[in-house]
Amino acid sequence: MEQNTKESIIQWISDIDVPAALISYAYRTIQKSFAKELAPYHIGWGHFAILVSLYEMEGRSQDSLALSRGFDKTMIAKSVVRLEEEGFVRRETDQDDKRVKRLYLTEKSRNLRQEMERIGYRLNEVLLRDSDADESALIMRNLRKIALNASEL
Repeated sequence: MEQNTKESIIQWISDIDVPAALISYAYRTIQKSFAKELAPYHIGWGHFAILVSLYEMEGRSQDSLALSRGFDKTMIAKSVVRLEEEGFVRRETDQDDKRVKRLYLTEKSRNLRQEMERIGYRLNEVLLRDSDADESALIMRNLRKIALNASEL
């Protein structure tokens, strides 16, 4: 049964000529993979994205984080509360502007950095599997075009 399901998915992917359908399928599949890999840490894709962003630049404000990743401010706020409850981040009031909350990693999240990076790298390796350097660069250029076009919707 599983082989037949895989074959029918492969056939559907081969036959479809609607970009939005392929992007939607890829998105759903990536979400399922992330959910499975992140489940032991009690976090989801949005939480993962916040942690990765803080690994890159700790001390960001929630608003800066939302703007830099194209996330809704409400989603960021809810996700930060969850990450705080799980002991992954802490919020501190900005000394210069008391309205701004800055986000900092905890020891718990710092200890998970290598694992979070492994999860992200593995996903990208799978997505670009069987592509050489030139193909990977072309894929990235085309995905950027698609993302830029989508940003106008």
